[in-house]
Amino acid sequence: MKQVLENFRTGECYVEDVPAPVAGENFVLVRNCYSLISSGTEGGTVKLGKMSLLGKARARPEQVRKVLQVVKTQGLAVAWNAAMRTLDMPIVLGYSTAGVVIGKGRQVDHVEIGDRVACGGAGYANHAEIVCVPKNLCVRIPEGAATREAAFTTLGAIALQSVRVARAQLGDNVVLIGLGLVGLITAQLLKAAGCRVFGIDIDPERVAFLKSGRSGDGEVLGAGNLKERVMAWTSGKGADAVIITAATDDNGPVALAGELARIKGRVVAVGRTRLEAPRETYLFKELELCTSMAYGPGTGDQAYELKGEDYPYGYVRWTEGRNMAAVLESLASGVINFSGMITHEFPVEQADQAFALISGASSERSLAILLKYPEPDAGATTPARSIPLRTKLPATSASGRIGVAVLGAGSFATNEFLPLLCKQPNLHLRSICSATGVRAAALGRKYGFESCATDPETIFKDKETDCVFILTRHDTHAGYAAVALESGKHVFVEKPLALTLGELERVEQALAGGDRLLMVGFNRRYARLAVRMRDWFGRRAGPASIQYTVNVGYRPPEHWLHDPRQGGGVILGEACHQIDFCNWLIGEPALSVSATPVGAGNLGFQSADNIHISLRYADGSIAHIVYLSNGSKAYPAERCEVFCDNRVAVLTDFRKLEFSRGLLTSSKRLWFTRDKGHAGEIESFLNAIRSGQPVDANGFLQSSRIAVLATAAVSASETSPVDSPSTRPETARGK
Repeated sequence: MKQVLENFRTGECYVEDVPAPVAGENFVLVRNCYSLISSGTEGGTVKLGKMSLLGKARARPEQVRKVLQVVKTQGLAVAWNAAMRTLDMPIVLGYSTAGVVIGKGRQVDHVEIGDRVACGGAGYANHAEIVCVPKNLCVRIPEGAATREAAFTTLGAIALQSVRVARAQLGDNVVLIGLGLVGLITAQLLKAAGCRVFGIDIDPERVAFLKSGRSGDGEVLGAGNLKERVMAWTSGKGADAVIITAATDDNGPVALAGELARIKGRVVAVGRTRLEAPRETYLFKELELCTSMAYGPGTGDQAYELKGEDYPYGYVRWTEGRNMAAVLESLASGVINFSGMITHEFPVEQADQAFALISGASSERSLAILLKYPEPDAGATTPARSIPLRTKLPATSASGRIGVAVLGAGSFATNEFLPLLCKQPNLHLRSICSATGVRAAALGRKYGFESCATDPETIFKDKETDCVFILTRHDTHAGYAAVALESGKHVFVEKPLALTLGELERVEQALAGGDRLLMVGFNRRYARLAVRMRDWFGRRAGPASIQYTVNVGYRPPEHWLHDPRQGGGVILGEACHQIDFCNWLIGEPALSVSATPVGAGNLGFQSADNIHISLRYADGSIAHIVYLSNGSKAYPAERCEVFCDNRVAVLTDFRKLEFSRGLLTSSKRLWFTRDKGHAGEIESFLNAIRSGQPVDANGFLQSSRIAVLATAAVSASETSPVDSPSTRPETARGK
């Protein structure tokens, strides 16, 4: 299918072929008929992309701070490469569309296949032939509303939410600062609610458009004394509410709004403007300064937008979805009309011309710009969820190579894994699969994969794929790993292998039923300094004591990692690394595990991210893992101390290794980067496939089992025994 993208390095907008998305259980698959280009939001994105690197840095100082932090912790080279990869990743455009339902998830019951719907959501309601949209952001178009105008619904909901925040009532005098697309829609909604409207804009044509549509009076900014004009319009009282839909880097609109509002009036900021209110004006008038976020309640709430959990109607009357429905009902009844705003309509193939109008590259005037999508052929089949990216390798050149497929194209795959994997020799890069076909296509083209896909089944059924690298969200790992093993593929799966004992047992059964290899992404055991530390101790004469401190940054409670069904929590999602590392250092899995959260019962403390884990081993060794989020960024992120046989080794951030023996000390340091073992684990896995040698599958399974038990021990506050390795399934190649 065709999709409109932006090259963020150059600001160029173009149309690319990408695989069609797959509908999840709470999503709706829609074939777009029209999509609306937002001259404000999308115009700003395109203009930002056309800036130089210095200009981009000045415009986004918060991103610069993040890069500087990476420079401090991981080195300049890592930070630079990550920044360049971000610039190379295409940006998805669009968030307001209308089309026809062609598929839906099993939890969707408010629309049926064939229904006309309006869709919203950045990253979902894109400028693409087919989109996959959360069910709460997909609303049926009523009879009487044209599909063409229904493409305005999302912007209409933004405008409607600002009217609700302003608490505009019949007879209110409302001033609008900014008469762009959202501002003009807001004027119609205010007029329909019985309000008097006065619009202000720097563009005389926009003011004239407002007056010609009889939506209100208006004045051009700078043409006269606006305060006197508004005071005369309100009989000397001032505006009951001022809604700011202008986008600017200064606080001019906020200052002006304060001058125009009446005593105890309301100022609502919708557009991207600096919220610095003049103290004297706002204080002595007792003005309310409010912000209106997107389409209404539900914005940014993953439970609402991604999981499909609606808010109770009686308690949250106007959610995102209900605001969208209200706009459509008003459109169907003729209360509002968007057709007069449409100045241009382009077929999607000419999207570059459409974006030239809003980026300043064209001098032609525009207001609302629509993209139109082709009608499907009468005999159209299921949209392609896998597309070729390059000519298939001849059999002679592909023979002897390992057929590789990758599931997942998130930030870890982009910045860490794929650059290392694709450096390996003698690989036949078959396919890369991601829920977002754009990322799969971009990375597939960059690294030379033959195809990209959005449906994992295309990978599992591919006979030329020998091994699958699973780099998706945590809750999918076990299922994908089991299916891949059952399909006869070697499997590399990122941690965690499983979130429950049931999932783990399914993987064990799939592994035992064949002769394929299974490796889990416990990369730290493959780090160069880690191997040197283990070798330094050699054959231990006595038990070891390990103190492993992990100093991570704060994660908000709503972070996906804390969701037990998706992320599994910090032990399964993160501390499993340290559990495996300790098992590997000792040379055997722990016999028992206990875990205790810090500050349990303290409602003001994030206990989920602050946990002590204790592991006991058969030879008397003990490992204590302290995983904390309440530390300082100035302290190392990871520090492992091993005491044994009158010797001490300390590994800090996988960049520095210190040895102490008797009165002697020495150290080893990596100066320009750090090695956490990612390259080593990839090389080890591929070498095992080529040589037919086993990997430590049982060790990976045991570490995964201990992580599951440790997670259970947190809530139970007890010590959990771990099954003996001999009781777990093994295979000839995977034991």
